[in-house]
Amino acid sequence: MVELNQLLLEFESNLTWEAVIEEWKERRDFWMSEVSAAIDQKHLAKLLVELESNFQRQAVQSLWKMIRESWVAECHIASTLEEVSSLLLELESNTTWEVVTDEWQKNRENWVQQMYKFIE
Repeated sequence: MVELNQLLLEFESNLTWEAVIEEWKERRDFWMSEVSAAIDQKHLAKLLVELESNFQRQAVQSLWKMIRESWVAECHIASTLEEVSSLLLELESNTTWEVVTDEWQKNRENWVQQMYKFIE
């Protein structure tokens, strides 16, 4: 589980400030501590929803508006590593390149491979 926590933190740390609303700057450090300390998948899924709910509208693909509601609902019932990692991958794959660091574009493939360890 700790590895998935780290992968979530890695994704968030590669978002630029343009990706998130202003209030996220105040919440971010506490959120990161919560993610690091999370010991169950339900809590991690809740923190994933919190991150996404602090995204700017332009941080995600236009299609996201249509799937977001069901994605949030799935997060609320997620209880396994597979489900949470799949939901994190879905969010990441709908995040636009404009709001991630240049480093993310280089490291993404490795990150995705690590994520798939939880799904297979």
